[in-house]
Amino acid sequence: WPQRPRPPPPPNSPSVDYEFFGQRDIKDRCAGFGYHMECAFETHPAWKSSSESDLLSARNCLEKYVMTKIADLAFKSTADDAADKALQKRCEQLAFISPAMLEVKEAICNETVFSLAREELKKVNSYRAPGDKIACVTRSCSLIFSAFKFSGGGAAGADEFLPAFICVVLGANVPGLVSNCEYIEAYANRNTLMTKAGYCFCNLRSAIEFIMTADSSVLNIEENEFERLIKENTK
Repeated sequence: WPQRPRPPPPPNSPSVDYEFFGQRDIKDRCAGFGYHMECAFETHPAWKSSSESDLLSARNCLEKYVMTKIADLAFKSTADDAADKALQKRCEQLAFISPAMLEVKEAICNETVFSLAREELKKVNSYRAPGDKIACVTRSCSLIFSAFKFSGGGAAGADEFLPAFICVVLGANVPGLVSNCEYIEAYANRNTLMTKAGYCFCNLRSAIEFIMTADSSVLNIEENEFERLIKENTK
C-alpha cells in the first residue's frame, strides 16, 4: 500500500491555543463533586458506622487531594489581582498603626507572639489546598488567643481579639491575601467554615475590611496626624 504523507509537525510553541474544559464552571463542579462524595461517604457500607469527626476527616482528606491537583485552575478562577494590590498598598500606607492606636491591651502586646502570628499568616501562600490555607489563618489566630490567655485576662472576646489580629494582618502584609480569601470561601468544605477555622476566617475578612476603610475616626490618633502619616507612606 502507498504510504500516506506525514502531517506537518506541530508549531514550535510552548503552548497550544485551545479552550480547556476544566476551567468552565469549576467552582460549581467542585461543589457538586464534594456534595455527591459526602452523600457517598454517608451511605457506603465501609463508612456507615463512622463518627461525624471521621467523616469530616475523610471529606477533608478528599478535598486536599483533589484541590492540590487542580489548585492552579481553581485559584485562577477566584483571583482578584487588583484587590490584592490595593490591600498591599493600604497596608504600606497604614504601617504606622501601633497596637495602642487600636487600643490593644498592653499586657498582650508580646512582639514575639505577634511575630510568630505574622509568620503563620504568611505561610498561606505556601499551600495549595483551601483547608491547608485556612489552617494557617487558624494557627495565626491561635497564637493571639494564647497571648490573651497568658496575660491573665482569660478568653478574648471578639471586640478584644480583632484589633490585635488587625495588627498582625497589617504587619504581615501578605501578597495575594484577598485572592486567598476568595479561594478559601469558594472551595473550602462548608463544614470546616462552621468550626473555629470559620470563626478565624471571618476575623480575617473583618480585618481586611477594616484596613481598607480605616480612618482617624476609628483610631486613637488625631486626624491631621493620620493624614500626615498616610502621605509620608504613600509612594
